[in-house]
Amino acid sequence: MQTNTPSAHKATRKAIPLTQLVRGQRGRIDCTDAESDDCSVLRAMGLRPDASIQMCRLGEPCIVSLTGACGGGCRIGLAKGIASRVMVHIDE
Repeated sequence: MQTNTPSAHKATRKAIPLTQLVRGQRGRIDCTDAESDDCSVLRAMGLRPDASIQMCRLGEPCIVSLTGACGGGCRIGLAKGIASRVMVHIDE
């Protein structure tokens, strides 16, 4: 029997590259498929697993908005190549 808990629901959804979000679409970061140095920088900027993210502008750079656990947030620009390595689950 499968439970309908958030973690069980999340496990059934497929993560997609951040660059597949459309403007205004929200998601949660699942993981990154980047070099270890890039991963460290992304984590330092707040791009860590389960962080809430919204696509502001797709392009070069890709601009996203992050919402922190304490309610604060920021906008950051990412090179499209790096953004394509950040995997997200779309919020429904």
